[in-house]
Amino acid sequence: MFSDLVVNIAILISFTFIWLQLFQTKRLTIHSPLYIKIFDGIIAGILGIILMHYSIQVSDTTILDLRHLPVMIVAFFGGFVPTVISAALISMGRFVISFNYSSIISLIMMFVLAFGASYLSHKVRLSDWKKWSVLLLYSQFVYSLALYIVVADYHSVLDVAVFHIISTGIGGMLLFYFVLYVRKNSELFHQYKEGSQRDHLTGLYNVRSFDLYYNSMISKAIRKDEDCAMCLVDIDHFKQINDSYGHPAGDGVIKQVASLLIESTRDIDIVSRNGGEEFSVLLPGCSIERAEEVAERIRRTVENRTFLLPDFSELKITVSVGVASYEKLVELEDTDDLYEEADRALYKAKQDGRNRVILATEVRV
Repeated sequence: MFSDLVVNIAILISFTFIWLQLFQTKRLTIHSPLYIKIFDGIIAGILGIILMHYSIQVSDTTILDLRHLPVMIVAFFGGFVPTVISAALISMGRFVISFNYSSIISLIMMFVLAFGASYLSHKVRLSDWKKWSVLLLYSQFVYSLALYIVVADYHSVLDVAVFHIISTGIGGMLLFYFVLYVRKNSELFHQYKEGSQRDHLTGLYNVRSFDLYYNSMISKAIRKDEDCAMCLVDIDHFKQINDSYGHPAGDGVIKQVASLLIESTRDIDIVSRNGGEEFSVLLPGCSIERAEEVAERIRRTVENRTFLLPDFSELKITVSVGVASYEKLVELEDTDDLYEEADRALYKAKQDGRNRVILATEVRV
């Protein structure tokens, strides 16, 4: 009996670890998309069925295990949908093992658990641990009630029932601690990863990420023999803005320009802050003509926008843009050539009076 419940707890923790690791970027929450809730409900149901195959045989028709704990977990994090799905799958699995009076009571028990746990998870306003304790107590009450109904002589299995209560408490607390620990560490990992890839001021990709995406775009263009392009964008007279209005105002301008760049580009384009007041836009699958249109749209959008400073004063600014393109069937001598051509075009735009778009083809020698 003791070894069976230890096996249940070991399976519960091991399976949950794999579950959380495989889907750490699509964590289950009450606001998750429906497909995530359905998928997690299915996974919880499968785990419950596995736990039933390592259960304690109380009588010829009755088994005890920890199948209710996966249901409680998805109820806690995901609400009604995954809870009902997991309960339905576990009930189906119970009927596969045997169809009898106990399995019918088990069906009723699982849905009472599912509806009740979903309701409590939504309504109870307590800390995570206290709420989880409420769910455990509720689930154990329903489970014990079901056992009392199906066993003719409840006193004969009282020791098993008490042991199951203890195991639910220990297993449930270990499971919840483990889930919180893994979810928190996964969240921190992704925050650190995101922080290493993003510019802290604007939220755009930083220069390190730019290098990775730049090399990836060039490699793909060469491999698939397709177009790609890039724009280098620089805020005109930015030093004067810092000198006249202060660095907080300069930071505010940079953040607003970053937002305009996102608005002016496609979802697949990579917008980065390369340092200071310089930005870059990588345009995969984009011809030089299309890249020029994007650059001109960026220039016009910035020129027509009024920028609000921290002291609520308003400012008009402009940007200069250099555009370069890797055209299919044209071999670059070096993967850095595209960036260097865009940089030369940007320098030319600055020399020619700023607030303009210059193509690399206009400055090639």
